[in-house]
Amino acid sequence: MSQTAPRWLPGAGGEPDGFRARPGRDDIAHLSTGFDDDMAPDRAFPLPYGLAASAELLRRAGGELASLPVAVRIAGLSRVARSWLDPDDALRREAMETLPDELGFSPEMVAWALDAAFSEVTSESLQAWWARDGGAAAAGLSGHIWSGNVFVAGVPPVLGSLLGGVPALIKAPSAHPTFAALFARSVALHAPELGPCVGAAAWDRGDERTTRLLLEADVAYVFGDDATIAAVRELAPAGCVVAGFGHRISVGVVSGSVGVSDEELDGLLLDCLAYDGGGCLTPRWVFCAGGMSAAEVLARRAAERAPGVASSLPGLPLDDEAAAARSQYVGIVGFGGYAQAGAGWCVAAQDGLEPVPPGRTLCFVAVDALEAVPPLLAPLGDVIQGVVFAGGDLSDGLPVAGSLTRRAGGLQRPPLDWDHDGVQILEVLR
Repeated sequence: MSQTAPRWLPGAGGEPDGFRARPGRDDIAHLSTGFDDDMAPDRAFPLPYGLAASAELLRRAGGELASLPVAVRIAGLSRVARSWLDPDDALRREAMETLPDELGFSPEMVAWALDAAFSEVTSESLQAWWARDGGAAAAGLSGHIWSGNVFVAGVPPVLGSLLGGVPALIKAPSAHPTFAALFARSVALHAPELGPCVGAAAWDRGDERTTRLLLEADVAYVFGDDATIAAVRELAPAGCVVAGFGHRISVGVVSGSVGVSDEELDGLLLDCLAYDGGGCLTPRWVFCAGGMSAAEVLARRAAERAPGVASSLPGLPLDDEAAAARSQYVGIVGFGGYAQAGAGWCVAAQDGLEPVPPGRTLCFVAVDALEAVPPLLAPLGDVIQGVVFAGGDLSDGLPVAGSLTRRAGGLQRPPLDWDHDGVQILEVLR
């Protein structure tokens, strides 16, 4: 397999000592993993040094970052977050021009995701996170391997690393390099007092040689399926602590059809539509006590509201294969329960977990009582990431254990200091 030099787009200025301003072809091959013969050097490396040298630059700058008062780091990071919430910010505009096509999301979805992620990053939330988990970090450099389905999911570990005074080096998916690069640039632009502290690159996950360079960091936060995390753990040297965020699913719980408001139905729909149903916090099934009659009542109500909610968070048109799969699902479920679909949405009521609903589907699963939910989920193992609830205050009596519990409409907006998969981000740095 031929190797392709990673597209290196750090957000830090300056140049490590000992590296020429414009390296030649041999330097590029030495500093990274190789070089495609048909790729011009300026396309492969817009900046004058490769991954290993840039990692060294970040590590050298870490002492100054760590020596800054925590209040300075908090002020800088909160400015970065505010820039991403500003529709007139140049980097936000560039993201809105580029990310929809690159990610396969609608522009409305991209805008919603950016707002959802960065609205959680405030001076107050950063201060509270530091007060809860902060302390002197032993790590000198953190590595971050991002996944492509929820493109903002990797932001909190990077922010946590910078909050702890540790520079961060991001590996973006090879097909989705832009957001990581723009985020790194936003830190350099809006928080220059933090110094060179974030770099971003993109390369194929099969390029183990380059991944090993990233894993020279002291800590690596890895997003992906369980096989990806296991592969990274095998590659990581003994000195690198790997914190993995793997395959998980989320569910919902409703205590019957009575008491579920229209606003809560809208919230359940939004939680299912976000990221086109592809995230670990997407509620795959919403269990409804009261049997099929109660589940069908809620599904019919939700179907009436779905077009309006879907228009605010639209999906792209389905390809032929996905459209056929959704039509098959609607036909199967509708035969024994209820299913209705429209442009960018699907709502169903069914008895049991099969068939598994396609993306952008609010699926109510009928149960006689909520006590029946744990046995239904038991064959899946310990994979429940979050639980969304509606129709009463169930938060203290949910039958399903999840690491994040939210009312309808809030599951896809986790707090900044959420211990995702039980990982305490700041604690890992120590």
